Amino acid sequence: MASLAVHLRSPFVGSRRGIGGAPQRRRTLTRTFSQPRAAAAHDVPGVTLRKGVSADLETIRESVCREKMNPLGLDPSRFVVAVDSNDPSSIIGFGQLKPWESLSNRPGDDVLGNVIRQLRLTPNWTGELLELSSLVVVPEKRGKGVGRAVARRLVEEAVVQLGDGSDSNANDASQGDTIRQNLRSQTLPTLCLLTLNSTTSFYEKLGFSKIVSNEYVPRPLRAELFLGGVVARIAVGDECVAMKMDWERWPGE
Repeated sequence: MASLAVHLRSPFVGSRRGIGGAPQRRRTLTRTFSQPRAAAAHDVPGVTLRKGVSADLETIRESVCREKMNPLGLDPSRFVVAVDSNDPSSIIGFGQLKPWESLSNRPGDDVLGNVIRQLRLTPNWTGELLELSSLVVVPEKRGKGVGRAVARRLVEEAVVQLGDGSDSNANDASQGDTIRQNLRSQTLPTLCLLTLNSTTSFYEKLGFSKIVSNEYVPRPLRAELFLGGVVARIAVGDECVAMKMDWERWPGE
């Protein structure tokens, strides 16, 4: 879920677009994220974005638990971390792209895969299913664009990494070319998130749209959406909703 990173206290964050959408060819996403690179137009002065490392795990876990967010699946290698440029040891925000497996694609001798296929629970999404989640910013840095910068970098990574053999250390210009090329093709993932209803405007500015019916929420996210809704009502009196990236609305770089 997205929390302190965006002036909110949400119990779990991730999403999916409404109905339809152009067919998308399934591609394999490389799971390594870029190293620190030159600032883009949306980056924040005095803030450096870098790939998460194992040493970040304790800070990530403590912050996620403090914000009453989903503490599962916190793999630092999937995170983009924001640090103070003058003090690289000071983590001020982070977020991750969490991949979801299509269980129906497991080998024929896999028991769970066979059960899923027999129940006809095939994917109700297209392409790779990714969840933008665990978006957090420390309280004293909220409202300064840190959460937005982390979220935009994660969306960029989702697009850049689509091409096999893409260079995760490429500069902004070459990454921008890769993003535009992948957007012109239809090799796009289904990028979702779960968030509080009161914070949807933050994600709408990034190109996400609210999923209007649970029928269209990707199945792997439904349990988290339900549990997130329970926590949201109890903790902050709000509703947990699912959103999906509408690539036609994505503002890009």
